[in-house]
Amino acid sequence: MTDLGLPERFADVKRLPSLPHDVHQVVKALSNDNLDYAQLAKILAGHATITSRLIALANSAWFNNSSEPVTSLERTCQKLGLNVVRGVGIGLAVMKPFNVRGCRSFDIKRYWISTMLVAHAARALADESVSERGNEHLAQTVHTGGILHNIGLLCMADIMPEETHQALRFKQSDSELDLNQALRRVLQTDYCEVGAHLAYSWGIPEALVAIIRYHRNLGYEGSHWRQAALVGAAAHMVGSLFDNKETWPVAAFEKLALSQACQAELFADLQVQFLKTQELAKVLFR
Repeated sequence: MTDLGLPERFADVKRLPSLPHDVHQVVKALSNDNLDYAQLAKILAGHATITSRLIALANSAWFNNSSEPVTSLERTCQKLGLNVVRGVGIGLAVMKPFNVRGCRSFDIKRYWISTMLVAHAARALADESVSERGNEHLAQTVHTGGILHNIGLLCMADIMPEETHQALRFKQSDSELDLNQALRRVLQTDYCEVGAHLAYSWGIPEALVAIIRYHRNLGYEGSHWRQAALVGAAAHMVGSLFDNKETWPVAAFEKLALSQACQAELFADLQVQFLKTQELAKVLFR
C-alpha cells in the first residue's frame, strides 16, 4: 500500500492533512459493531460540532414527528438510529482536518450526499449477498468504507484547490467523463490513489484502505476484493443518480452475482434516499 505511484506533491506525507487524535478515536469507536445508544452518546458527548448537527437532524421534519423537541444526546441517537448516527458522525469527523473553501467547484453538500448514499447502498448490497447474508462485520466495514471511499477528493481540494477545481469543471461539462478521468487529466492521479495514501498514513485499517484504493478497479483480486466490489458497485449506482441515468455498468455487479431484479430494487430505494439525503444535507450544512 505504500507504493501508490503518486505524483511527488501528493506522495509527501508531510503535506497531507493529519488526523487529530480525538477524531481518530471517534472514527475508531463509531466503527465498533457492538455499540448501543448509551455508548454512542458517551462517545459523541465531547464533540460539540457533531453533537449539535445530530441534534438538529433529530429535530428536523424528517425525523421528529412529534411536538416535543429532542434535547438529549442519547434520545437523539435513538431517534436517528445506529446507522445514521454512525454515518453522520464518521462523515463529519473525517471532514474536520480539511479546508476546501479554496476549491471553487467543490460542493460540500454533494460530497456528503455521495458518501452517505454509497455507504447506504454498500450495506444494502452486503445484506443482499447470499454468501454473506447476516455477516454484520462485513456490512459495517463496507458502510464505513462507503463513507471514506472518496476522501481523496477532500484531500485534493485542500492541497491542490485550483487544479481540482479545473478537474471538477471538466467533469461538469462532460457527463460521459468520470471524475477520476477528469482528475487524471489535470493532476495525473485520482481520488482513489490519493485517498488510499492518506488513509494509510492515518493508520486506517487495511480493509478500508483497500476499499478506498480499489473500489473503482474491477480487476482487483486481493484479499479485500469483496468489500471493494460492494462499495464500487454502490458508487457506480450513486453516480448514475447524480448523472440522471437509470443504468449502471453491469461489470460492477458481476462479481457479486446479484440479480437484475435485486439491482433494480436497490436503485429504486436509492432514488428515495437521494431526495431524503438532499434534505438532510440542508440541515447539516446551513
